[in-house]
Order: sequence, then structure tokens, then C-alpha cells
Amino acid sequence: MRKYEMIVMDMDDTLLNSENEVSPITADYLIQLQEQGYRVVLASGRPTEGMLPIARDLKLNEHESYVISFNGSRTTRVQDGELEDETSVSKADFDKIIDFCRAQNIFALTYHDGHIIYDGTHEYMNIESELTGLPMHKVEDLKDFIQNPVAKVLGVDYVPHVNEIMSELGDSFSSKIDVTTSKPFFIEFIPHGVSKGNALHALCEKEGIPISKTIAFGDSMNDYSMLKEAGCAVAMGNARDELKEIADFVTLDNNSDGIVHALKELL
Repeated sequence: MRKYEMIVMDMDDTLLNSENEVSPITADYLIQLQEQGYRVVLASGRPTEGMLPIARDLKLNEHESYVISFNGSRTTRVQDGELEDETSVSKADFDKIIDFCRAQNIFALTYHDGHIIYDGTHEYMNIESELTGLPMHKVEDLKDFIQNPVAKVLGVDYVPHVNEIMSELGDSFSSKIDVTTSKPFFIEFIPHGVSKGNALHALCEKEGIPISKTIAFGDSMNDYSMLKEAGCAVAMGNARDELKEIADFVTLDNNSDGIVHALKELL
């Protein structure tokens, strides 16, 4: 009987190297593990559409696996794109977040029909598009354009200001909206109670896999809940200290096939 059945991993700065790619060594190893019967799941702050191409490259579709996107607000079956679970930011809360970002001079964006939607300008405004491969679509006014619930809102600004805002907000924007960071220059506004950890828990229940039989990999604070929930928590060598403190295993960094290094030890 296997000690572990599911391997779940963050993408940026965990699975992906500094070139925003999965190394051939890591890709081949993850495909081999799936052929041996292990379930591989991707969990990211990225939009779903920005995850599926890599998930398919890793053959998650052939092995009936999933991606957890938008920091846990969406869980999608890779094989057919079927949405398994979703939680959204309401239109009213969306407007409040946009008002806050404008008051704080934070560049804000969201997602609609596979596009990144924005209405301002910032030196870092294109980073999310460069990371995810999604096209950007400028509108006159975000609040006017978005009339339905969204998966999340992303605030973008210089690192000192992001740190200042996060120190003031903690992990909560309001009773209905939580905040976290993925990149040092990103503030993620997500529905209250949504996290990678909760999404992993729900997926394990659906699949009948004990969460004690999961291994989770991460590097940033939006991975914290996932590492806390997993049976085995692995922090990347480039991870924040807060993750290394709770990890069962600290592996090599994302440019050194850290995932493979850890899995060869753990499996």
C-alpha cells in the first residue's frame, strides 16, 4: 500500500523555473509517476486558462486529473474543461475592491472570457499576461464592464507598497474577501474561505483519497494553507521562510528540479 497517492504543486516559482517553463527532467518524471498510478494536480493563483496548456503538456488530461486555479476558487477537470467547483467574488465586493485599489493607487485587473481585463496603466501591468499567456483587454472602466461575479481580483504594484498594504490588511480585506500574495508585487483578492488548502481538501473528498496521502509543493504565502493541509508539506529551496518553517521537507529550488529531488526521497 502506497504512503502517498496525490501530488499537488504550485506553478510559478515551484513547478516552473525562472524561464516560466517546466524543465524536461521534471516533466518526464511527473509523466512517469502518473503512468505508475500517482495523481498529479496543479494548484495556482493563475486563471484556469493560464494553467491548462501546461497541465496538458504534463498529460494530466490523459490521467483524468485536475487543476485548482485562482488560488482555490475554481477546480477544473483537465480532460474536458469541466468545472468541478467554484466560488466567486460578488459584483458588490468587486466594486469595493476596485474602489480600494484606486484609493491606494494600486493597478487592478480581473478575468473575463479568457482575457485579462484592466482599465489603468502601470509599469508591471503586463506581468500577469506574460506569465499566463492570456491576452489583455483594456476597458474604459472596470466597474462598468464587469457586471457578474468574478473568480478574483489581482492588485499589482511595487513591492514596498504591496508589503505595506499587506501589513495593514493582514489576511482579510473584509468579512467576505480574503487577501494573500503570490508574487511579491501581486495582491490576490479572493472570496472568503477560498484557499488552495480548502480546494485540496474538497478534491480529496471527491476522489476518495485521504488528505494524509497527499504531498504538496509551494513557495509563496498563497501555498501556506495547502502545505498545512497536506500529508507531507514540501517547501521549495526558494520558498519564503514562513513556508520552510511549516514544511516537512525543504527541497532544492525551482531552477534545480526541486520537485523531482524531493519526490525521489519521499516516494
